[in-house]
Amino acid sequence: MVLCGRNRRLYDRIGRVPGALALGWVADMPGLLGASYALLDNAAGQTAVQALSSGLPVIGYRPLPGHGLEGVRRMADLGLSALAPDAPGLLKALADLPSCAPARAAQARALFRADPMAAVAELAAHTERTRPSSS
Repeated sequence: MVLCGRNRRLYDRIGRVPGALALGWVADMPGLLGASYALLDNAAGQTAVQALSSGLPVIGYRPLPGHGLEGVRRMADLGLSALAPDAPGLLKALADLPSCAPARAAQARALFRADPMAAVAELAAHTERTRPSSS
């Protein structure tokens, strides 16, 4: 499934791919996410937030330049998602989901508690403490 929104060119292009389902604007995003195995995300935007809040694994893949690249990198750095640098990396990230998705879902749930910025600060501090030094 590819969510195309109002991008008619993308909709038409995906519609020509055998086995792919192109969708325009979707009214029931929670239902669609609930029926999905994972979200391949390119922008770390609202769709990724919805996926995280529902416990759906998120994989950053082919991010948009600028905010998209920064967002998917940051989500991966915080342990909320995987980041696939290329097609083989995407296949590996999908294969790894059964072993890493539960921990990532727990991290994501922490963001949707009473003080989400405190959760982000905790994740960032934990990431800094556990990141190997580059020296």
